[in-house]
Amino acid sequence: MKRYNSIREIDKDLKILKLEVEISKQKANIDLAYIKRALSFSNIAAELIAYFGQKTVYARIGTQILRKFGL
Repeated sequence: MKRYNSIREIDKDLKILKLEVEISKQKANIDLAYIKRALSFSNIAAELIAYFGQKTVYARIGTQILRKFGL
């Protein structure tokens, strides 16, 4: 445990702690905004469309390759 020699030292550390708390709150708010944006309906729909579109493209390419080899 830290020992303080003056009120000024205590005040200094309290100010630092308050600033650290404020920084943590701001980081949490930013993270929450990113999560909300990532979980929005339009973003999820776009991800699903991209995923299934990619699967369809790969399936077509695979089918064409198999036909060329006669399988």
